[in-house]
Amino acid sequence: MRRTILSVLLGAILMTLLNGCGRTEPSRFVHTTWAPLEGNSFRVNSPDTAGGRYADRWEAKAGGLLALNAPADLAGVRQAELYLELWGGHPGTANKRFSLNGRQEVLLPEVGAADHHCTYSYPTVPLDLNALSSGPNALQFTCDLGEKNFWGHYLLRAAALRLTLEPGHPAVADAGLDGFAATVTAAAADGDTIRLGLDVDPQWRGRIARVDYHARYDGYDDNGNGLTDDWHGYTKGRLPQAIAATADAAPFEAAWNLSMIPDQPAVQVRAVVHFADAEALTYETAPVEVALPRRAARVSLHGVTTMDRPFWSRANRPRTATIHLPADPATIERAQLHVLIWDGGDGGTADHFTVNGHAIPIAGDGHHDVLYRVIDVDPAILRLGANELRLLSATEHHGIEVILPGPALAIRRPAR
Repeated sequence: MRRTILSVLLGAILMTLLNGCGRTEPSRFVHTTWAPLEGNSFRVNSPDTAGGRYADRWEAKAGGLLALNAPADLAGVRQAELYLELWGGHPGTANKRFSLNGRQEVLLPEVGAADHHCTYSYPTVPLDLNALSSGPNALQFTCDLGEKNFWGHYLLRAAALRLTLEPGHPAVADAGLDGFAATVTAAAADGDTIRLGLDVDPQWRGRIARVDYHARYDGYDDNGNGLTDDWHGYTKGRLPQAIAATADAAPFEAAWNLSMIPDQPAVQVRAVVHFADAEALTYETAPVEVALPRRAARVSLHGVTTMDRPFWSRANRPRTATIHLPADPATIERAQLHVLIWDGGDGGTADHFTVNGHAIPIAGDGHHDVLYRVIDVDPAILRLGANELRLLSATEHHGIEVILPGPALAIRRPAR
């Protein structure tokens, strides 16, 4: 237990440092190796599961052992990190963790599952270079049952080893990218739009497959890490979601629409460059800060003030939440609902999600995957003060899980 507590403290310190350093990090080449995971097959169970009530379930038989290859030459690697797409599993599951080759133990960030919330997160955790091996690496994942839980269980939908390379690393030279450099350009066209671009020597443009523009700002916690002022976005099927913009043709210009982003004095932007013939390599530019001019409107984001825990409906068991709005709906020009769900289906339930009794469909086809919904809402259905949200699914098992941070309403009103 002492070792676990120490791991928690060290992990929290490292995550704080990583988040804090995000404002000043330099440009870098990153080599990424994805584990060959498919769908929802990689399951992790608490040790007590093997002899417990659910031992005969196929999910309970999973051993949680992941093999992940590292390049043959680890010399010239500046840092290593593991990136995951992680369904938080059964509410109550605690102390998600893994060991790397038996040489390093890593506790994954706790984002609410141990407190009986539904979660889905994308942790990036630092790895000890001395614990890595060239070629196959063994990562043994496990967890604890936690309190008032029936089965300690979670799953990984994706896992990747990310290596930051020192300048002049052989992998860069072998890809013919020695001398490559780029910077992100960003300028506020007005209070609602930022023009994005990539400043790169024209000789390199033919090598670039696409450019992803990532942004740091204060807004809805779309990646479930508990932070609002953060680098936003995540991956699904290894592709970026909820980022500022993507450009896949030279000169790689794009526009980022901020019309429903909450008011703030400045944001940060960086570019991630993907290469057409070197898929494992990406180039991440240093971030730049963009001051935002005043706009002709004010935008605010309002999260839940009360929410059932877990906010998960199945077997016709309703769940409710409340969002308090400080504005008269008559003054609202535009409103949006933000909500993350793990979609096990609505079971044919009519009006499975409502706001003040008005149906707003959020479920998909029940494919048991994460869905991020941003839905325009008629301001006329909103109320000054408490707005009541109701969730209902008839499916016997998974139903609809609303992921932390829970639903939120973004509203846009005329400037004072």
